[in-house]
Amino acid sequence: MLRRLLQPVDAASLAAFRIAFGAVMAATVIRYFLKGWIHDYYVAPSFFFTFPGFGWVRPLSAVGMYLLFAALGLMAVGVMVGLFYRACVLLFAVGFSYIQLLDRTHYLNHYYLTCLLAFLMALMPLEGLWSVDARHRPGLRRDTVPAWCLWALRAQLAVAYFFSGLAKLQPDWLLRGQPLVQWLDGTPVARWLAPMVPLHALALAASWGGMLVVLLAPPLMLWRRARPYAYAALLSFHLATGLLLNIGVFPWLAALAMLLFFEPDWPRRVLAWMRGVPAPAAAAHHEHAESHPWAPWLAVLLAAHFCVQVVVPVRHWLYPGPVMWNEEGFLFSWHMKIMEKRAHARFEAADPSTGERWPVDPLRYLTEKQAYRMVTHPDMLAAFARHVSREYARQGRPSVELRAWVAVRLNGRPRQLLVDPAVDLAAHPESLAPRPWILPLEGPEARPAEPSAAISPPAGSTRG
Repeated sequence: MLRRLLQPVDAASLAAFRIAFGAVMAATVIRYFLKGWIHDYYVAPSFFFTFPGFGWVRPLSAVGMYLLFAALGLMAVGVMVGLFYRACVLLFAVGFSYIQLLDRTHYLNHYYLTCLLAFLMALMPLEGLWSVDARHRPGLRRDTVPAWCLWALRAQLAVAYFFSGLAKLQPDWLLRGQPLVQWLDGTPVARWLAPMVPLHALALAASWGGMLVVLLAPPLMLWRRARPYAYAALLSFHLATGLLLNIGVFPWLAALAMLLFFEPDWPRRVLAWMRGVPAPAAAAHHEHAESHPWAPWLAVLLAAHFCVQVVVPVRHWLYPGPVMWNEEGFLFSWHMKIMEKRAHARFEAADPSTGERWPVDPLRYLTEKQAYRMVTHPDMLAAFARHVSREYARQGRPSVELRAWVAVRLNGRPRQLLVDPAVDLAAHPESLAPRPWILPLEGPEARPAEPSAAISPPAGSTRG
């Protein structure tokens, strides 16, 4: 197996992917500048929802954050054109991962995928073809790369698609057409088809079609005869989601990345067709795999990486209750676009030493987007409560408790209380253990009294 992974394959498809990846990442960085996200996400907040174990990761100064994003943009361009490729892709992977670790409010599965792909690319000699490095350093030029480079990226993409499809095998998606019923309602497509296709039927068809495409298209692309049809289905799926849902650059990155499942020399054949010349012969491959002393260590590293990639997405099975409700084990599990949550929330602080109680406005401590994301995530509710308690402790009130009345509407269900309103959330430290103060998801008859304050999504918010 190791010798097969060391067999040379044409480097053309990986060079094309390097160019596309760098271009999409450069566009992503530009969007942060144009939309004001650098200030809104990393300069304006006074508090950040860090990931478990990463509380020490803090943002730079305002100038530092802007300089960091500018550097990320330059590194993305360096990856695209192949200028100082190894340094650029490694520094981009580290810098972009740092950005994602600052605040889980902005967690998106495709940003997680971006980090994984960038770190894998840092291990690969992708600067040997169609790059500035190869032009100026002839010793770097190469028409082939070891097969493991291609298969590692294919495997990473397959993992993301498989677990994304697996997460859709549940009643809300397949039987109720949720959350697509809510997302399609009022769209031009739904209005145009309304006389012929009811909204629920349209949502069910889209749900089943999306699930089948995500689950079946990637493995079918390994079969040469089915590959064009599978890619056409994937391309249609990503175009539709890109136009209907607010998910940024992910559809374009995914559509370009899945071209890695075609024959490695496909860019050469496309270029020859565009020039109107005969397709070139495939890059000469050595008959035997080259011997590399570091190959066993690389195999161990990749094996460990993909073991983690298979185990982490299923850890939510260790927690009681549906992951869509309690979100325990939700992060890094490729649960893409499977739920829509809206919440009404009210917070109350209490000083047990005096018996005094008073309301707490989360927007006094959080940005609008942080507050919107926080009220549907129990672990973020507890983190917010601990932060508020610490703030009062700095003011000389060390024993303040904080309770929350949070009614959540999950995938069109009636609103239900998410956490026990009798529990002092500030008393619960950060932990990966199950949280007993999360109330179970009940049946449709459960209709708790709604708290008075509604937390609405900010403009342009995304989920998934």
